[in-house]
Amino acid sequence: MSKLKISFSTLLMLILVGMFATFASAEGEFSPTSTHPAEVKDADGNVTGIFVGDVDNFGNQSTHRTHGNFQNNTNSCANCHSTHNGEDAMLLMKEGEYDLCMSCHDGTMGFYDVTEASGAGTFDDSHLSSSMHNVDSGILVGSAPGKYLNTSTAELECSSCHNPHGSANDRLLKETIVGTTPFAFNPTTKVPVPVGTKTINLAFTEDLDFAEINAVTGTGGLKITESIGPKDSLDKQYYSQFCGACHDDYLAKRSSGRPSNAAKTDTHDYLYSHTTNSTSTGRNCAACHYAHGTDVTTMVDALGNKVADYTKSVEDGGKGWEQAKAESYMKDVSAKGSALKKYTNMSVCFACHATSITNQIDPTLIGPDGRFIGRGKIR
Repeated sequence: MSKLKISFSTLLMLILVGMFATFASAEGEFSPTSTHPAEVKDADGNVTGIFVGDVDNFGNQSTHRTHGNFQNNTNSCANCHSTHNGEDAMLLMKEGEYDLCMSCHDGTMGFYDVTEASGAGTFDDSHLSSSMHNVDSGILVGSAPGKYLNTSTAELECSSCHNPHGSANDRLLKETIVGTTPFAFNPTTKVPVPVGTKTINLAFTEDLDFAEINAVTGTGGLKITESIGPKDSLDKQYYSQFCGACHDDYLAKRSSGRPSNAAKTDTHDYLYSHTTNSTSTGRNCAACHYAHGTDVTTMVDALGNKVADYTKSVEDGGKGWEQAKAESYMKDVSAKGSALKKYTNMSVCFACHATSITNQIDPTLIGPDGRFIGRGKIR
C-alpha cells in the first residue's frame, strides 16, 4: 500500500470528512478551515489525523465508521450522491459505480488503495500475469468460471461483493450475493444465516505502513489493517460459500466419485476435488486465490518468496536479481491465465506436497512438517 496522501481539493476533503473514521485521540490542535475542514495538525503544522465527528447518536465518542453507522445529523450521503445533479439513476456523483469507488480507492485517499497489493490482491493490470475480478468490464455475474446454478444477468461491479452503505461482515462484504437469500448456510442444518449476522470474520493485523496514523486513532477509531484470510474454521466455510454464490460448481465437498447413472442436479457432489467447504487448513478459496486479483509482483513461489524478495541484495537475504529476471522467474505461464492465484503456476501444490520430491530439492527448504516453508502462507 502507498503511504497516506491528503488531497487539497475541497471536494476530496469533503469526501474525507464524511467517510473516514474519528481520530479522537489525535494530539495537536484541530483548526478547521474552508479548504482543510478535517485536518488535525501538530504544533509544526503536520497533519496527524483526520477529524470526522466524534459524537454518535447515543452521545458516545469514536463510534463513527467508514461507509456506515451514519449519524442522524449526517452529511455523508453527499459524499457519493448528488441530490439534483447525479450522473446516473442512483444520483451518484460519478458516471458509474466503478468511477465513483475509484475516486477514493485509487490511492487518492491514501489507504485502501485497490491498485496496490493487499490481503485482497490488486486491481493493477500493469504487470505480467495479471488477472482480476474486472469490475469495469461489463461482464455478467452469471458468466463466472465454475458457475452451474448461477444464471444472474447483473453486471459484475464493486457492489457485487461489497455493500457501500455498510455490512455486518468485515470489509463491507455483502450478506447476500446472488439473489436475496443469504449466502451463508449453517454447515449442519443448511439453514440460511439471517441477514445482519456477521458470517465473514477475517484475521486482521495492523498495517505497519500506517503505524503513525493507527497510533492516533484511539481505541474506537478506524485502524488501517491487513488481512491474511478467514479467521477460524467456520469462517473458512462461510468464506467459500460467499465465493460459491457465483462460482457454485466449485463449492465442493468430498465425494467418492460420481455414479455412472447419476444426473448432475447439484454442485460438484460427484467429483473428486480439493474440498472448499472444509475447515481444514488450505481448504478454502482464500488459501489459493486473491479476491481482487493478482499479478507477477503479488504472487509467491513454493518458498513463499515474491519478486521483491529475489531482487534484494544477497546481504539482505535475497539473490540480488534484476527486476526483469525476478519477474521472468515468477511469471505464471498457465494457458488459462493466472486465475487470481496467490502462488505462481502450480507452486501452491508444490508447497504442500514437497514430501514426494524431497530427493530433488535442498533439504534446508523443507520445514519440520515435511513441506516447503512457503506452506505457512496457506490458511
